[in-house]
Amino acid sequence: MLAKISIFPVGKGESLSAYVARAVEYIIKEAKKSGTKYELTSMGTMIEGRFDDVWRILKGCHEVMKKYSNRVYITIEIDDRKGKSDAITYKKEKIRRILSS
Repeated sequence: MLAKISIFPVGKGESLSAYVARAVEYIIKEAKKSGTKYELTSMGTMIEGRFDDVWRILKGCHEVMKKYSNRVYITIEIDDRKGKSDAITYKKEKIRRILSS
């Protein structure tokens, strides 16, 4: 399963990087434990791994952010394609190959 999460607390001002960093810190810690892949982007974090691991990490991000605010905004995108793995790398490489041909 491949998921992208964007998460931030509501009502904490204009710059939210310090809060977002706490969620990313959680993702890194949990990814190392489970062997789940992740990639930080400027608009969210990609997480790829087994279904249960990805959902556990998504839920944990919510729990982390709730420590900082009574209201949390989350967007989650999921691509759950049977028989595919390494989508974090594969999808980008496929586009690069198309563009270079």
